[in-house]
Amino acid sequence: MHLAARLRELRARRGYTQDHVAKRLGCHESAVSRWESGSRFPTGEDLVALADLFEVSTDDLLGRLKQYANTGSALVDMRLLERLAASETTPEFDRLILENEEQAVWLPVPDGAVLIPVAEAMRWARKVADKHRDSKFVDRLFRPRG
Repeated sequence: MHLAARLRELRARRGYTQDHVAKRLGCHESAVSRWESGSRFPTGEDLVALADLFEVSTDDLLGRLKQYANTGSALVDMRLLERLAASETTPEFDRLILENEEQAVWLPVPDGAVLIPVAEAMRWARKVADKHRDSKFVDRLFRPRG
């Protein structure tokens, strides 16, 4: 998807005006308008600020489906971690853990990992699973080991 269309989509999804985006980025509303019309391209610094504002990666903004993970990085569910950190009591903490028991707060990202759309990951995993359907470990392609 073209950057201009992606910016319009993300802004609309959040209910932001161009003026709101401009104020958050410290630029003029006309700059946001030009980015969304495709007549100008944001600077690298503005791309990073836009990605942070919309909580997406710069790869996502630029339309890349495959996103490479840095060695030694982790995938963190910040919303869940923030909810856990904000819990005032141990019972509240425990309730949140139980409500999210199938979900890890963070997962280490192995070397060579890439982030791809779920549908693409499922297609690849299904292809490999179909090839080795007699394996007792084939279910590990679809969910983390517990």
